[in-house]
Amino acid sequence: LRIIWNSILYLVKTGCQWRMLPQDFPKWQRVYYYYKKWADMGQFELVLEHLRGKFRVKLGQKSEPSLGIMDSQNIRWGNN
Repeated sequence: LRIIWNSILYLVKTGCQWRMLPQDFPKWQRVYYYYKKWADMGQFELVLEHLRGKFRVKLGQKSEPSLGIMDSQNIRWGNN
């Protein structure tokens, strides 16, 4: 599974196509299978949430934000 994870990271970093995955990695179909499975399960969101919390703690903040700001210019009202 570590090789699958590294394959997905390679795809994200380089932006290459699935079928252009280097021979060092498993076949693209297998990597895509796990990517789809993990994405459907919401695993990537969990990893990002965990990393975000660790990063905030490293910066001396609480792991969860206590305040949110919303810019009203970015919200569409009605049929505009």
